Amino acid sequence: MKVSQHVFMLILFMLSGYSIAAEEFIFDVSSYQKKNYRLGGYLEYSLNHQILNQSAAANSLLFINKTLPDSITQHIGIIELNGDYKQDKWQARFNFHAEAYDNELVSDQQGIFYEAVATYQPTTGITLEAGKKAIKWGKGYAWNPVGFVERPKDPNDPDLSREGYVVAAADIIKSFSDDIKTLAFTAAYLPVTEHINEDFGQQEHNNIAAKLYLLYNDTDIDIVFLNQGSRSWRYGFDFSKNINTNFEVHGEWAYLSNVTKQLVDNTGVISTEQDSAQQWLLGVRYLTENDTTIIAEYYRNEAGYNEQQMDDFFSAVDVAYATLNTNLLNSLSKISQQTYLKRNPGKNYLYLRASNKEPFDWLYVTTAVTLITNIDDNSYSITPEISYTGIKDLELRFKAAWLNGDDHSEFGEKRNDRKVEFRLRYYF
Repeated sequence: MKVSQHVFMLILFMLSGYSIAAEEFIFDVSSYQKKNYRLGGYLEYSLNHQILNQSAAANSLLFINKTLPDSITQHIGIIELNGDYKQDKWQARFNFHAEAYDNELVSDQQGIFYEAVATYQPTTGITLEAGKKAIKWGKGYAWNPVGFVERPKDPNDPDLSREGYVVAAADIIKSFSDDIKTLAFTAAYLPVTEHINEDFGQQEHNNIAAKLYLLYNDTDIDIVFLNQGSRSWRYGFDFSKNINTNFEVHGEWAYLSNVTKQLVDNTGVISTEQDSAQQWLLGVRYLTENDTTIIAEYYRNEAGYNEQQMDDFFSAVDVAYATLNTNLLNSLSKISQQTYLKRNPGKNYLYLRASNKEPFDWLYVTTAVTLITNIDDNSYSITPEISYTGIKDLELRFKAAWLNGDDHSEFGEKRNDRKVEFRLRYYF
Protein backbone atom coordinates (compact mmCIF):
# COMPACT_ATOMS: atom_id res chain seq x y z
CA MET A 1 0.00 0.00 0.00
CA LYS A 2 1.30 3.47 -0.82
CA VAL A 3 2.01 5.65 2.21
CA SER A 4 0.77 9.22 1.91
CA GLN A 5 3.25 12.03 1.38
CA HIS A 6 2.41 13.49 4.79
CA VAL A 7 3.19 10.27 6.64
CA PHE A 8 6.35 9.79 4.59
CA MET A 9 7.64 13.25 5.54
CA LEU A 10 6.97 12.54 9.20
CA ILE A 11 8.93 9.27 8.99
CA LEU A 12 11.88 11.09 7.39
CA PHE A 13 11.73 13.65 10.17
CA MET A 14 11.82 10.86 12.73
CA LEU A 15 14.83 9.24 11.10
CA SER A 16 16.68 12.55 10.86
CA GLY A 17 15.97 13.23 14.53
CA TYR A 18 17.41 9.81 15.43
CA SER A 19 20.55 10.42 13.39
CA ILE A 20 21.09 13.79 15.04
CA ALA A 21 20.77 12.16 18.45
CA ALA A 22 23.40 9.60 17.43
CA GLU A 23 26.09 12.19 16.57
CA GLU A 24 29.37 12.32 18.48
CA PHE A 25 29.00 13.54 22.05
CA ILE A 26 30.57 16.95 22.76
CA PHE A 27 31.17 18.10 26.34
CA ASP A 28 29.69 21.53 26.99
CA VAL A 29 29.80 23.09 30.47
CA SER A 30 26.88 25.39 29.65
CA SER A 31 24.63 22.38 29.08
CA TYR A 32 24.85 21.61 32.82
CA GLN A 33 23.68 25.07 33.86
CA LYS A 34 20.09 25.32 34.93
CA LYS A 35 17.96 26.59 32.07
CA ASN A 36 14.70 28.47 32.27
CA TYR A 37 13.20 26.60 29.36
CA ARG A 38 12.50 23.01 28.35
CA LEU A 39 11.63 21.47 24.99
CA GLY A 40 10.76 17.84 24.34
CA GLY A 41 8.27 15.50 22.81
CA TYR A 42 8.19 12.44 20.62
CA LEU A 43 8.01 11.25 17.03
CA GLU A 44 5.84 8.26 16.27
CA TYR A 45 5.03 5.93 13.42
CA SER A 46 2.32 3.28 13.71
CA LEU A 47 0.93 0.67 11.36
CA ASN A 48 -2.38 -1.05 12.03
CA HIS A 49 -4.39 -3.65 10.17
CA GLN A 50 -8.13 -4.02 10.80
CA ILE A 51 -10.40 -6.92 9.86
CA LEU A 52 -13.75 -5.25 9.28
CA ASN A 53 -17.04 -6.55 10.67
CA GLN A 54 -19.08 -7.11 7.52
CA SER A 55 -22.47 -6.99 9.30
CA ALA A 56 -21.74 -4.15 11.75
CA ALA A 57 -24.10 -1.19 11.99
CA ALA A 58 -21.05 1.11 12.17
CA ASN A 59 -20.03 0.00 8.67
CA SER A 60 -23.57 0.11 7.28
CA LEU A 61 -23.67 3.79 8.21
CA LEU A 62 -20.14 4.56 6.99
CA PHE A 63 -20.33 2.74 3.65
CA ILE A 64 -23.70 3.96 2.43
CA ASN A 65 -24.01 2.92 -1.23
CA LYS A 66 -20.36 1.83 -1.17
CA THR A 67 -18.59 -1.52 -1.20
CA LEU A 68 -17.27 -2.60 2.18
CA PRO A 69 -13.67 -3.92 2.01
CA ASP A 70 -12.61 -6.96 3.98
CA SER A 71 -9.85 -5.09 5.77
CA ILE A 72 -8.07 -1.76 6.07
CA THR A 73 -4.36 -1.08 6.58
CA GLN A 74 -3.48 2.31 8.00
CA HIS A 75 -0.22 4.22 8.39
CA ILE A 76 -0.06 7.02 10.98
CA GLY A 77 2.72 9.51 11.67
CA ILE A 78 2.64 11.74 14.76
CA ILE A 79 4.76 14.58 16.07
CA GLU A 80 4.07 15.87 19.57
CA LEU A 81 6.08 18.81 20.87
CA ASN A 82 5.86 20.16 24.39
CA GLY A 83 7.83 22.67 26.37
CA ASP A 84 7.80 25.46 28.89
CA TYR A 85 9.57 28.71 29.66
CA LYS A 86 9.98 30.20 33.14
CA GLN A 87 10.87 33.76 34.02
CA ASP A 88 10.51 34.97 37.61
CA LYS A 89 6.86 34.47 38.53
CA TRP A 90 5.75 33.72 34.98
CA GLN A 91 5.62 30.49 33.06
CA ALA A 92 4.40 29.59 29.57
CA ARG A 93 3.93 26.03 28.37
CA PHE A 94 2.55 24.31 25.31
CA ASN A 95 1.79 20.92 23.83
CA PHE A 96 1.43 20.74 20.04
CA HIS A 97 0.12 17.62 18.32
CA ALA A 98 0.32 16.94 14.58
CA GLU A 99 -0.57 13.75 12.78
CA ALA A 100 -1.05 12.38 9.28
CA TYR A 101 -2.72 9.13 8.33
CA ASP A 102 -3.27 7.15 5.17
CA ASN A 103 -5.36 4.08 4.34
CA GLU A 104 -7.21 2.63 1.35
CA LEU A 105 -10.14 4.98 1.90
CA VAL A 106 -8.74 8.35 2.94
CA SER A 107 -5.59 10.34 3.62
CA ASP A 108 -5.52 13.39 5.86
CA GLN A 109 -3.38 15.44 8.23
CA GLN A 110 -3.95 17.94 11.00
CA GLY A 111 -2.07 19.92 13.59
CA ILE A 112 -3.45 21.47 16.77
CA PHE A 113 -2.31 22.88 20.08
CA TYR A 114 -3.52 20.58 22.84
CA GLU A 115 -2.28 23.15 25.33
CA ALA A 116 -0.95 26.72 25.17
CA VAL A 117 -1.22 28.40 28.55
CA ALA A 118 0.43 31.19 30.51
CA THR A 119 0.86 30.92 34.29
CA TYR A 120 1.50 33.61 36.89
CA GLN A 121 2.32 32.85 40.53
CA PRO A 122 2.16 36.10 42.51
CA THR A 123 3.00 34.32 45.76
CA THR A 124 3.50 30.83 47.13
CA GLY A 125 0.23 28.91 47.10
CA ILE A 126 -1.54 31.03 44.48
CA THR A 127 -1.45 30.30 40.74
CA LEU A 128 -3.29 32.10 37.92
CA GLU A 129 -3.58 30.60 34.43
CA ALA A 130 -5.04 31.60 31.09
CA GLY A 131 -5.04 29.88 27.72
CA LYS A 132 -5.76 26.45 26.36
CA LYS A 133 -5.37 23.87 29.11
CA ALA A 134 -6.14 20.16 29.49
CA ILE A 135 -7.80 20.02 32.91
CA LYS A 136 -7.79 16.51 34.37
CA TRP A 137 -10.16 15.80 37.24
CA GLY A 138 -11.01 12.46 38.76
CA LYS A 139 -9.28 9.38 40.15
CA GLY A 140 -10.53 6.78 37.65
CA TYR A 141 -8.09 5.13 35.26
CA ALA A 142 -10.42 4.31 32.34
CA TRP A 143 -13.29 6.74 32.97
CA ASN A 144 -13.81 9.99 34.89
CA PRO A 145 -17.45 10.78 35.76
CA VAL A 146 -16.35 14.03 37.45
CA GLY A 147 -14.30 15.18 34.44
CA PHE A 148 -16.82 17.94 33.74
CA VAL A 149 -14.48 20.18 31.73
CA GLU A 150 -12.35 17.72 29.81
CA ARG A 151 -12.55 15.51 26.77
CA PRO A 152 -13.12 11.83 27.57
CA LYS A 153 -10.31 9.29 27.69
CA ASP A 154 -9.85 6.32 25.42
CA PRO A 155 -10.12 3.41 27.91
CA ASN A 156 -7.91 1.31 25.63
CA ASP A 157 -5.14 3.92 25.83
CA PRO A 158 -6.01 6.28 28.71
CA ASP A 159 -2.52 7.81 28.99
CA LEU A 160 -2.68 9.49 25.58
CA SER A 161 -2.54 13.29 25.53
CA ARG A 162 -5.87 15.02 25.07
CA GLU A 163 -6.85 18.42 23.73
CA GLY A 164 -7.82 20.99 26.34
CA TYR A 165 -10.24 23.90 26.38
CA VAL A 166 -9.62 27.66 26.49
CA VAL A 167 -9.96 28.64 30.14
CA ALA A 168 -8.98 31.15 32.79
CA ALA A 169 -8.21 29.41 36.06
CA ALA A 170 -7.00 30.13 39.59
CA ASP A 171 -5.53 27.75 42.20
CA ILE A 172 -5.12 28.42 45.91
CA ILE A 173 -3.37 25.83 48.08
CA LYS A 174 -2.67 25.72 51.81
CA SER A 175 -0.89 23.16 54.00
CA PHE A 176 -1.73 22.25 57.60
CA SER A 177 -0.41 19.96 60.34
CA ASP A 178 -3.81 18.57 61.41
CA ASP A 179 -6.08 15.79 60.11
CA ILE A 180 -6.53 17.92 57.00
CA LYS A 181 -2.97 18.15 55.72
CA THR A 182 -3.64 20.00 52.46
CA LEU A 183 -6.51 22.14 51.25
CA ALA A 184 -6.73 23.51 47.70
CA PHE A 185 -9.37 25.34 45.69
CA THR A 186 -9.48 25.57 41.90
CA ALA A 187 -11.86 27.75 39.87
CA ALA A 188 -12.04 27.72 36.07
CA TYR A 189 -13.91 30.01 33.67
CA LEU A 190 -14.72 28.45 30.29
CA PRO A 191 -16.52 30.59 27.68
CA VAL A 192 -18.32 29.04 24.72
CA THR A 193 -18.85 31.03 21.53
CA GLU A 194 -18.96 30.32 17.82
CA HIS A 195 -15.17 30.21 17.69
CA ILE A 196 -14.08 29.41 21.26
CA ASN A 197 -14.71 25.99 22.85
CA GLU A 198 -17.53 25.52 20.34
CA ASP A 199 -17.66 21.76 20.86
CA PHE A 200 -18.13 22.01 24.64
CA GLY A 201 -21.89 22.57 24.41
CA GLN A 202 -24.44 25.30 23.71
CA GLN A 203 -22.88 28.54 22.51
CA GLU A 204 -22.96 31.98 24.12
CA HIS A 205 -22.62 30.72 27.67
CA ASN A 206 -20.14 31.46 30.43
CA ASN A 207 -19.28 28.29 32.32
CA ILE A 208 -17.79 28.15 35.80
CA ALA A 209 -16.25 24.96 37.19
CA ALA A 210 -14.75 24.54 40.64
CA LYS A 211 -12.89 21.89 42.62
CA LEU A 212 -12.14 21.70 46.34
CA TYR A 213 -9.31 19.30 47.15
CA LEU A 214 -8.36 18.07 50.60
CA LEU A 215 -5.90 15.52 51.89
CA TYR A 216 -7.63 14.11 54.93
CA ASN A 217 -5.77 11.46 56.96
CA ASP A 218 -3.95 10.17 53.87
CA THR A 219 -7.14 10.11 51.78
CA ASP A 220 -7.32 12.30 48.65
CA ILE A 221 -10.78 13.86 48.23
CA ASP A 222 -12.12 16.21 45.55
CA ILE A 223 -15.50 17.97 45.52
CA VAL A 224 -16.34 19.30 42.05
CA PHE A 225 -19.02 21.54 40.51
CA LEU A 226 -20.10 22.91 37.12
CA ASN A 227 -22.74 25.61 36.74
CA GLN A 228 -25.74 25.56 34.39
CA GLY A 229 -24.60 26.90 31.04
CA SER A 230 -23.40 25.16 27.89
CA ARG A 231 -23.97 21.91 29.78
CA SER A 232 -26.42 21.08 32.51
CA TRP A 233 -25.73 21.84 36.16
CA ARG A 234 -23.67 19.05 37.77
CA TYR A 235 -21.65 18.24 40.86
CA GLY A 236 -19.81 15.28 42.38
CA PHE A 237 -16.83 14.01 44.33
CA ASP A 238 -13.94 11.55 44.06
CA PHE A 239 -11.54 9.88 46.46
CA SER A 240 -8.39 7.79 46.51
CA LYS A 241 -6.80 5.97 49.44
CA ASN A 242 -3.85 3.64 49.81
CA ILE A 243 -4.92 0.76 52.03
CA ASN A 244 -1.26 -0.30 52.11
CA THR A 245 1.79 0.22 49.91
CA ASN A 246 0.52 -2.29 47.32
CA PHE A 247 -3.24 -1.73 47.42
CA GLU A 248 -5.19 1.41 46.49
CA VAL A 249 -8.94 2.01 46.22
CA HIS A 250 -10.57 4.90 44.36
CA GLY A 251 -13.97 6.09 43.30
CA GLU A 252 -16.02 8.87 41.72
CA TRP A 253 -19.66 9.96 41.84
CA ALA A 254 -21.39 12.64 39.77
CA TYR A 255 -24.91 14.04 39.49
CA LEU A 256 -25.99 15.53 36.16
CA SER A 257 -29.21 17.51 35.83
CA ASN A 258 -31.32 17.71 32.66
CA VAL A 259 -29.29 15.37 30.48
CA THR A 260 -30.64 15.26 26.93
CA LYS A 261 -30.56 11.85 25.26
CA GLN A 262 -31.45 11.08 21.64
CA LEU A 263 -33.44 7.90 21.10
CA VAL A 264 -34.14 5.85 17.98
CA ASP A 265 -36.92 3.27 17.93
CA ASN A 266 -36.78 0.10 15.81
CA THR A 267 -38.48 1.86 12.87
CA GLY A 268 -35.96 4.70 12.80
CA VAL A 269 -38.06 7.42 14.45
CA ILE A 270 -35.77 9.82 16.31
CA SER A 271 -36.85 11.45 19.57
CA THR A 272 -35.25 13.07 22.61
CA GLU A 273 -35.76 12.78 26.34
CA GLN A 274 -34.47 14.79 29.28
CA ASP A 275 -33.80 13.57 32.78
CA SER A 276 -31.28 13.82 35.57
CA ALA A 277 -28.66 11.08 35.85
CA GLN A 278 -25.97 9.75 38.14
CA GLN A 279 -22.60 8.42 37.06
CA TRP A 280 -20.22 6.63 39.37
CA LEU A 281 -17.09 4.52 39.38
CA LEU A 282 -15.39 2.26 41.91
CA GLY A 283 -11.95 0.83 41.33
CA VAL A 284 -8.85 -0.74 42.84
CA ARG A 285 -5.19 -0.88 41.93
CA TYR A 286 -3.02 -3.72 43.27
CA LEU A 287 0.70 -4.40 42.86
CA THR A 288 1.69 -8.05 43.33
CA GLU A 289 5.01 -9.38 44.58
CA ASN A 290 6.14 -10.25 41.04
CA ASP A 291 5.62 -6.62 39.90
CA THR A 292 2.25 -7.16 38.21
CA THR A 293 -0.11 -4.18 38.41
CA ILE A 294 -3.82 -5.04 38.38
CA ILE A 295 -6.44 -2.33 37.83
CA ALA A 296 -10.15 -3.13 38.09
CA GLU A 297 -13.00 -0.63 37.72
CA TYR A 298 -16.78 -0.78 37.60
CA TYR A 299 -18.48 2.13 35.82
CA ARG A 300 -22.18 2.95 36.02
CA ASN A 301 -23.65 5.59 33.67
CA GLU A 302 -27.38 6.25 34.10
CA ALA A 303 -27.25 8.60 31.09
CA GLY A 304 -26.25 5.71 28.83
CA TYR A 305 -28.40 3.42 26.71
CA ASN A 306 -29.86 0.21 28.05
CA GLU A 307 -29.82 -3.07 26.12
CA GLN A 308 -33.28 -2.57 24.60
CA GLN A 309 -32.49 0.95 23.40
CA MET A 310 -29.31 -0.30 21.75
CA ASP A 311 -31.23 -3.15 20.12
CA ASP A 312 -33.84 -0.72 18.73
CA PHE A 313 -31.16 1.44 17.11
CA PHE A 314 -29.33 -1.48 15.52
CA SER A 315 -32.66 -2.90 14.28
CA ALA A 316 -33.46 0.42 12.62
CA VAL A 317 -30.06 0.41 10.88
CA ASP A 318 -30.58 -3.18 9.68
CA VAL A 319 -33.98 -2.39 8.18
CA ALA A 320 -32.78 0.82 6.54
CA TYR A 321 -29.74 -0.95 5.06
CA ALA A 322 -31.77 -3.94 3.82
CA THR A 323 -34.35 -1.68 2.13
CA LEU A 324 -31.71 0.75 0.79
CA ASN A 325 -33.39 3.63 2.63
CA THR A 326 -30.59 6.12 2.04
CA ASN A 327 -32.39 9.04 3.68
CA LEU A 328 -32.86 7.12 6.92
CA LEU A 329 -29.30 5.82 6.84
CA ASN A 330 -27.99 9.35 6.46
CA SER A 331 -30.15 10.55 9.36
CA LEU A 332 -28.98 7.73 11.61
CA SER A 333 -25.38 8.30 10.57
CA LYS A 334 -25.53 11.99 11.60
CA ILE A 335 -26.47 11.24 15.20
CA SER A 336 -24.70 7.90 15.67
CA GLN A 337 -21.15 9.11 16.40
CA GLN A 338 -22.30 11.18 19.38
CA THR A 339 -24.85 8.66 20.62
CA TYR A 340 -25.10 4.91 19.98
CA LEU A 341 -21.72 4.50 18.26
CA LYS A 342 -19.64 6.71 20.52
CA ARG A 343 -17.13 5.13 22.87
CA ASN A 344 -18.92 3.14 25.63
CA PRO A 345 -22.53 4.38 25.15
CA GLY A 346 -24.08 1.82 27.54
CA LYS A 347 -24.91 1.88 31.24
CA ASN A 348 -22.71 -0.71 32.96
CA TYR A 349 -19.06 -1.54 32.30
CA LEU A 350 -16.24 -3.55 33.79
CA TYR A 351 -12.62 -2.65 33.14
CA LEU A 352 -9.77 -5.00 34.01
CA ARG A 353 -6.10 -4.50 33.18
CA ALA A 354 -3.03 -6.51 34.23
CA SER A 355 0.48 -5.38 33.32
CA ASN A 356 3.79 -7.00 34.23
CA LYS A 357 7.29 -5.53 34.03
CA GLU A 358 10.07 -7.82 32.76
CA PRO A 359 8.16 -11.13 32.84
CA PHE A 360 10.39 -14.23 32.76
CA ASP A 361 13.31 -11.83 33.36
CA TRP A 362 12.92 -10.32 29.89
CA LEU A 363 14.78 -7.06 30.39
CA TYR A 364 13.05 -3.83 29.27
CA VAL A 365 9.88 -5.74 28.31
CA THR A 366 6.40 -4.98 29.65
CA THR A 367 3.38 -7.11 28.86
CA ALA A 368 -0.25 -6.21 29.49
CA VAL A 369 -3.80 -7.29 28.71
CA THR A 370 -6.95 -5.17 28.96
CA LEU A 371 -10.56 -6.33 29.14
CA ILE A 372 -13.52 -3.96 28.68
CA THR A 373 -16.98 -5.49 28.84
CA ASN A 374 -20.50 -4.13 28.52
CA ILE A 375 -22.15 -5.97 31.41
CA ASP A 376 -25.68 -5.53 30.04
CA ASP A 377 -25.21 -7.24 26.66
CA ASN A 378 -22.12 -9.35 27.56
CA SER A 379 -20.07 -8.01 24.66
CA TYR A 380 -16.40 -7.22 25.22
CA SER A 381 -12.98 -6.36 23.85
CA ILE A 382 -9.68 -8.00 24.81
CA THR A 383 -6.43 -6.14 24.09
CA PRO A 384 -3.06 -7.80 24.74
CA GLU A 385 0.12 -5.80 24.21
CA ILE A 386 3.88 -6.03 24.60
CA SER A 387 6.39 -3.17 24.65
CA TYR A 388 10.19 -2.91 24.61
CA THR A 389 12.26 0.03 25.88
CA GLY A 390 15.79 -1.39 25.76
CA ILE A 391 17.01 1.21 23.25
CA LYS A 392 17.58 4.68 24.69
CA ASP A 393 14.66 7.08 24.05
CA LEU A 394 12.93 4.49 21.84
CA GLU A 395 9.76 2.52 22.58
CA LEU A 396 8.43 -0.35 20.48
CA ARG A 397 4.92 -1.65 21.08
CA PHE A 398 2.84 -4.41 19.51
CA LYS A 399 -0.86 -4.46 20.32
CA ALA A 400 -3.83 -6.56 19.21
CA ALA A 401 -7.56 -6.31 19.84
CA TRP A 402 -10.36 -8.86 19.66
CA LEU A 403 -13.96 -7.62 19.76
CA ASN A 404 -16.73 -10.09 20.53
CA GLY A 405 -20.48 -9.90 21.00
CA ASP A 406 -23.84 -10.99 19.65
CA ASP A 407 -25.70 -9.11 16.94
CA HIS A 408 -27.08 -5.80 18.25
CA SER A 409 -24.59 -5.72 21.12
CA GLU A 410 -22.11 -2.87 21.56
CA PHE A 411 -18.87 -4.64 20.63
CA GLY A 412 -20.68 -6.96 18.22
CA GLU A 413 -21.59 -3.94 16.09
CA LYS A 414 -18.21 -2.17 16.12
CA ARG A 415 -16.42 -1.36 12.90
CA ASN A 416 -13.77 -4.08 13.19
CA ASP A 417 -13.65 -7.62 14.54
CA ARG A 418 -9.88 -7.78 14.92
CA LYS A 419 -7.05 -5.28 14.91
CA VAL A 420 -3.28 -5.50 15.16
CA GLU A 421 -0.97 -2.51 15.60
CA PHE A 422 2.75 -1.85 15.67
CA ARG A 423 3.99 1.45 17.12
CA LEU A 424 7.47 2.98 17.13
CA ARG A 425 7.94 6.07 19.32
CA TYR A 426 11.14 8.09 19.69
CA TYR A 427 11.37 10.54 22.61
CA PHE A 428 13.58 13.61 22.55
